[in-house]
Amino acid sequence: MAVRALHHVGITVSDLNRSLDFYCGIAGFEVFSRRRMQGEWFDTLTHNQGADIDVAQLRLGSFHFQLVQYMAAGGDVLALAHHNVGNPHLCIDVDDVDAHHRLAVASELDPTPIVDILGSGIRSFYVHDPDRLPVEFLQGN
Repeated sequence: MAVRALHHVGITVSDLNRSLDFYCGIAGFEVFSRRRMQGEWFDTLTHNQGADIDVAQLRLGSFHFQLVQYMAAGGDVLALAHHNVGNPHLCIDVDDVDAHHRLAVASELDPTPIVDILGSGIRSFYVHDPDRLPVEFLQGN
């Protein structure tokens, strides 16, 4: 029984269009598919009856990222923060962390200061996506 690869990572968002503005306009992803889905197959798959979802598939290089907005049968908003157990974050490798930081400031995303991680020359900062998911921009050596 072989595992081939990680297929995608998906997150649930409160407003798909607002999230697309962030992930495409700020983080550099591109949308390669968007569609509305519902049906018994999805209810069975997710143990969530009556779901109606708007789904966008994004890519950045070879990474696939799925954004899902529940139009019906959505759940609670989670408390996202680095210190909460199970909280994810995304890290995006960039060529120019300073340029991305300036864009984050201009976009009023309240970025953290750029830090040099352990004096390694690897520099990064964080912002939050529209639903408060931590997103890191990192520039390696």
